[in-house]
Amino acid sequence: MKNENQAIKKLNLQKPSGTIDFLPEDMEKRRWLTRKIEDSFAKFGIQQIDIPMYDFFDLYRIRSGEKIINDIFTFHDPPKHRATENPPLYALRPEFTAPFVRFYITSELMYRPKPQKYFYIGPCFRYDEPTRGRYRQFTQAGFEVFGADTPAADAEMLIVAMNLMKELQIQEYLLRINDLTFLRTFLQEQNLSLAMQNKVFGVIDNIASYLRKLEIGALEDRTQEDLIGDYYAMMNDLEIDRDLTVILENLLLLVGTASEVIEKLKTIFSDFPATLEAINNSNIPEVCTLLEAANINNYVVDCGIARGLDYYTNTVFEIDVPALGNEKQVCGGGRYNAMVEEFGGESTPGLGFSFGFERLIITLEEQGLFNPKENRSDLLIGTKPETRAYGITIAQQLRAAGLSVETDIMNRSFKATGKFVNRMKIPFMMFLGPREMENKKFSLKNFTTQNQLNDLDLEAVIKEIETFKKTQ
Repeated sequence: MKNENQAIKKLNLQKPSGTIDFLPEDMEKRRWLTRKIEDSFAKFGIQQIDIPMYDFFDLYRIRSGEKIINDIFTFHDPPKHRATENPPLYALRPEFTAPFVRFYITSELMYRPKPQKYFYIGPCFRYDEPTRGRYRQFTQAGFEVFGADTPAADAEMLIVAMNLMKELQIQEYLLRINDLTFLRTFLQEQNLSLAMQNKVFGVIDNIASYLRKLEIGALEDRTQEDLIGDYYAMMNDLEIDRDLTVILENLLLLVGTASEVIEKLKTIFSDFPATLEAINNSNIPEVCTLLEAANINNYVVDCGIARGLDYYTNTVFEIDVPALGNEKQVCGGGRYNAMVEEFGGESTPGLGFSFGFERLIITLEEQGLFNPKENRSDLLIGTKPETRAYGITIAQQLRAAGLSVETDIMNRSFKATGKFVNRMKIPFMMFLGPREMENKKFSLKNFTTQNQLNDLDLEAVIKEIETFKKTQ
């Protein structure tokens, strides 16, 4: 027993770094945001799906990108169940797209009519350095489309994301769009391998991200000159030709309207015919026209957006809330036309995005955009020992009528029950004694208005509470 007690005393009760414990009021906000997301996506005919929180590690090894691979939490079967040789390596889900493509290919989804539009809300896991809005267990809320390879599909992806921002009433945010086609074409013209192309994409995305943070004052100890120097050093480490590095530097700060950016790109890549053709065929101008048809004007075309995942092929985007500083990105995504086929399915275009749920929470908190708190219940019923069973019967009848009802389980007095109701901000209280049980008439106190109504039948109690709720 002594050793057992010593073991209990030594138990580490600190939560793991990068995880969060949620109080009831935190969960209230998360439920509120979840409903907002579900309602917003439903307006576009998007259906909800879910997938396991872990999958085989090889699923992510193929196309998730070096950064993601290095940050994945992995594990094997428990020792007693482990294969003696080459046990399978599992991975906690770092993102949704790769496992969702697996689900699409291995289920009947691949044969359903196109386009298919789905959304999800669930936890993901990455070994990031924890900071505000960046955790090792976090929630993604996202949207995926299969079977549509048109500018209209790209535009709808952006409209769905921006519509949620509007419905949440978030202020001061910016949509950044890019088309990876011309950069991919240019690197192919330079005969760079696919692996090296992805490394170049990573450098551009990384440095451009820091440059955008510098613009909003989120990097106090760096200058633009420092970051451009980092860019050249990183490209040199990759052994990228100096002339090529100079050309690509132009993309780091190239931001503007679709027409402005397209014209500048034509100048930058004027000596590269295949790249010029890709620029001329870009979907970006049409996508921007469709955005404006949806009354979305707070966007720019940003040639530094390359995303950190290797599977994006064409249109990519991010949504920034500059007030969040270093963690300003609340949403990101794009098109991944090759992924389904690379995973072994029929050639199927795909596109999608994910919101960082926790970053949306922070944004809503800082901008004061959460609705008033919900009450934990509508009514608490107090009883005496001899009326306890009757109180439970009444509570069940009120619940059947759609109300949220608690019964006192602490044997409190009338006065103590009232203090508890007031402290917990429960709007109504009834206390049932022998008289109420005999007469089937009730006294109902409203702790918000301090009014008390007497001699109500049960229907009147229900009506009074429902009327009050409609005014809140």
